[in-house]
Amino acid sequence: MPSGQEKFICIADFKGWTYAHCDIRAYKAVLEILQNYYPERLGKALLINVPGIFMKAWKIIYPFIDKNTKEKFIFVDNHKLQEILLENIHDSQLPELYGGILPLVPIENV
Repeated sequence: MPSGQEKFICIADFKGWTYAHCDIRAYKAVLEILQNYYPERLGKALLINVPGIFMKAWKIIYPFIDKNTKEKFIFVDNHKLQEILLENIHDSQLPELYGGILPLVPIENV
């Protein structure tokens, strides 16, 4: 992050997410890492294309999440997707896929 910037925003796109991807222990571990080792670095996590099955897993891990961290997770309605993304992320930093102008470079499997 640039000097002086303390927080980051991430987009978590759950398109294609299924029960096979559900590992509650791993999700809990990631949240604990954010809470314990990088406190207050996460500005917001914008969750998009969230399937109903994920919400069931979310309800299981939700009680274990710190109150301040809970407030940072925003479930974005598909009807307001581009509007919410552009309110939170400048179009120069938002991938084209989500309505911005930043080219998305896929990470290749090595």
